[in-house]
Amino acid sequence: MMPQLTIDYLDTAGAGDENMRRSGFAPLTSIFVCAITLASAAHAQAPKTVAPPAKSAKAPAAVRAPAKAAKTPKAVPAPAAREEPAPYSLGFDKTITLHADRTAESVGTTRIKILGESALRTAGQQSISYVEGMQTLEIVEAYTEKADGRRIAVDPASIMTRDEASGLNAVYLRDAKARVVIFPDLAVGDSIVLSTRSEIRAGVFPDQYFYSVVFPRQLPFAASTVQIVAPKDLTLNVAVLGQGIEDRIVEEPGAIRHVISYRGSARLADEPGATSPLDRDARAFVSTFKDYEELGRVYWAEASKRAAVTPEIQALADEITAGIPDKRAEAAAIDRWIKGNVRYVAIYLGAGRVVPNDAGAVLKNKYGDCKDQSTLMAALLAAKGIASELVLVNGGNAHTLDLPPTLAALNHVMVYLPEFGIYDDPTASFASFGVLSDTYDKPAVHLSAGGVRLGRIPPMRAADHTLLTQTKVTIAANGTMSGETKQSATGMFATVARAVASAIESNGPETIAERQLQAFGTPGKGRYQIESPRNLAEPYLVKGRFTLNERFAPPPAGRKIVPIGMPVLGRPGDLLLGTRHQGRTLPFACLAGRQVEEIDVTFAEDKPLNIAVPGRKIANRFFTYKSEYRLEGRTLKIRHEFASLVPSQVCGPEIEADIGKPMAEVNASVNSRLAATARPPAPKPPETGLGALFRSR
Repeated sequence: MMPQLTIDYLDTAGAGDENMRRSGFAPLTSIFVCAITLASAAHAQAPKTVAPPAKSAKAPAAVRAPAKAAKTPKAVPAPAAREEPAPYSLGFDKTITLHADRTAESVGTTRIKILGESALRTAGQQSISYVEGMQTLEIVEAYTEKADGRRIAVDPASIMTRDEASGLNAVYLRDAKARVVIFPDLAVGDSIVLSTRSEIRAGVFPDQYFYSVVFPRQLPFAASTVQIVAPKDLTLNVAVLGQGIEDRIVEEPGAIRHVISYRGSARLADEPGATSPLDRDARAFVSTFKDYEELGRVYWAEASKRAAVTPEIQALADEITAGIPDKRAEAAAIDRWIKGNVRYVAIYLGAGRVVPNDAGAVLKNKYGDCKDQSTLMAALLAAKGIASELVLVNGGNAHTLDLPPTLAALNHVMVYLPEFGIYDDPTASFASFGVLSDTYDKPAVHLSAGGVRLGRIPPMRAADHTLLTQTKVTIAANGTMSGETKQSATGMFATVARAVASAIESNGPETIAERQLQAFGTPGKGRYQIESPRNLAEPYLVKGRFTLNERFAPPPAGRKIVPIGMPVLGRPGDLLLGTRHQGRTLPFACLAGRQVEEIDVTFAEDKPLNIAVPGRKIANRFFTYKSEYRLEGRTLKIRHEFASLVPSQVCGPEIEADIGKPMAEVNASVNSRLAATARPPAPKPPETGLGALFRSR
């Protein structure tokens, strides 16, 4: 009797060889985010404090634009956050004296206690940044305090000034300086103490002052204070938010003193995908602006001058849109031109951290940062009679705007086209027109000649962000396995696909194919075929052909893995809802989208086929999942479909408890390996009745 091939689970996800579980898939991040642009404006308000991140400032009521989050029908008690030991502790005391002309003096002392060997290298060399021409910086005192109380002063020769590097590619800080202090004779149990004095002579906005400080729970802060002293007749807005921080107001002759105290806390473990400390941890904000509309008007007063329609810009707009009768299509063509011809390069000098360069200069240089490219796009749109608004928004993982206004959470500029209801980011060079990166479902400040207003960027819709993966595998009579994988992407997935295609271009289509096949436990040779990463049409395709090294010939007592091809954009359930983290206590980022995977494996005509893999359905308020396995002639057809339906891009920690187990089931279903086994068919039962009687004669 001919044996049959039975197809069932070889193992479930998480078992077996590590290389065969799943290929890695990095989370989506902004292709270009101007994070340092507006955020670095803080340099022009107060020098960066030493050591690990932290910056300072409460008072009257705080008004917020909270991020929307999906609600659960019943409250789920949040698990206790896990404390983590730290190799150092950090505390500081700072006094900022604000003058009537909005200049200021800042005097502060920072103390870092060394608790572990790992902190010696990083804490022993401190760097304090400032903006030359807008600030001064003086090292008042610096010494190592030994565990027995002795003080060892820093040698003046060990205090150096250098140009500050941004640490980011294509971002240059022409007037930013750093004072480096190297502490002597440092050991575990010692402390470094650094006192500084700075004059803030000018800010990025004329006649305005703002300052912010955040105490992330993932850093080991000791008790710290910030005091803000301002003339009584100067309107100053101060607010503190979060736990463990308070503002005590003291009236003095001719002045008001805000004493902002943070009591310190144990360091908590970080959580994957968590939203920004700006949304949740202890923080303080100080500002002469009363609201974001006022801040926006000051920004617009300067930015609007830079978007003039010059003859060169008019000529270019006409050239880009030649033969296009539709206004929306004209806007899309302008977006494509900028993404294809203007490089992301940021060069900051003085108020240029906030104020864009002239559109004409950006056009001439063919480079600029987010505010520059948005200004150029606004000018080109205006040349074609298309209205637009500049939009200030957070380009990272912050989803709220706290009052009083600062630039703490506003670090990115893009464009809104009210005629079409479309937000567009010209610096997202791999994104199609109207497709964003990390800015969905966030509060934003809209600026135009018609005024300034607060708005909110709409959340993602699953139908706009899709990924279809189709793999066809043929198993020949001699056991050779070959096939093709094609991935078709829209929206955010298309943005990722173009970035992946660019990486394939850089690393080689054969090299990446071999790596992917190896990652899925099916080594072989292959080659990807990609469209140009500059093709912004949708859907965007990435495909490739492959041949596996091993032949498919399951022995009677053995099993052979059923191949799934070589997808490079993830599999259903990847990316959208982030990484699972049991006991989550913080809100986390979550995305909406739809992923479908179809795998057809055609077997040679040599053995009967049998399938023993059940389908699966999972549905809840946050996602749906469906898997199907069936035979159609000689072809095994596998289908996985996952849709994230989250209504917001911020999910509360209680949602983790709801989706943790179901997502583990999705992971097991998608990533469990199927195998084929050659088995003899079951013997037929003995015949009875007349048939048996006649055949026995």
